[in-house]
Amino acid sequence: MIENTSSVNRVAVAILIAACLFMLVPLAVAFVTATLDYPTFLRGGVTIIPGTHFFDNVIEVWQLTRLPRQIFNSFVTALGISLGKMFLAFTTAYALVFFRSRYTIFIYAAVLATIMLPLELMIVTLYQVTANIAEPVNWIANIGGLWARYFGDPLGLKLSLLDTYPGIILPQIATGGAILIMVQFMRTLPRDLARAATMDGASPLRFMFDVVLPLSKGPLIALTLFFFVDGWGKFMWPLIAASSPDMITGVVGLTRLDFGEEAAIPNYPLKMTGAFMVSIVPLVIIAVFQRRIVRGLTYMDR
Repeated sequence: MIENTSSVNRVAVAILIAACLFMLVPLAVAFVTATLDYPTFLRGGVTIIPGTHFFDNVIEVWQLTRLPRQIFNSFVTALGISLGKMFLAFTTAYALVFFRSRYTIFIYAAVLATIMLPLELMIVTLYQVTANIAEPVNWIANIGGLWARYFGDPLGLKLSLLDTYPGIILPQIATGGAILIMVQFMRTLPRDLARAATMDGASPLRFMFDVVLPLSKGPLIALTLFFFVDGWGKFMWPLIAASSPDMITGVVGLTRLDFGEEAAIPNYPLKMTGAFMVSIVPLVIIAVFQRRIVRGLTYMDR
């Protein structure tokens, strides 16, 4: 008996179309608004007919704001976050899979526990650590007044990473999700590879770089692209870790765009132009590399 699934398919297609419209309509409205000039927007508001001032708006935003520098900051931080996450994920997964011990399961459980602790729950602690990364050294040196006993005053080293690229990047690179994916992938690799490499005299580092790394190329590239887009859109921590206009990221900079208009209605065409400029990089990455991302995350990279 052949089951008739035409009605199910029609419902699925309708839901897919509705979801696409839900995501694309705001983008289309933002782009159309970005093509208008301010007087036209004041007269007619949001329209469905694109204007002819998009490139003029881009030039104006480029010249009047610090958004170009902030977009560059987004690129640097997103690249640092994605590469840092992949380095930690690859090396940690390699150690957990190929160097098993009685404590491996506990270490793996502790790593996965970080998935249940999002960054937002640790904002206060992370800010305190980033504001003075030497505080642990001070705490250890001042236990029992040891430092003051020999040097007269308590140790008070101070080294702040606020308003720096490392201060934005480092707290965001430790993630259990990427490690989980890499561990599950490496567990699919034949165990005989490690035995054969050992018999050939390959060291653990050579086995990692010459065998495991090439085989992990698909998931690593896919996760790097995925976490680059994810890092580009981060808002909460960059908002807290950076305060100067030259160090905030593009997403944070959008909330601070000021074109000096005194009218009651803000200059939404320029604001939408800035939003489009910030969004273009992740949109291009998703459009160009979506097949590689999907194949890499499902371990089907060819």
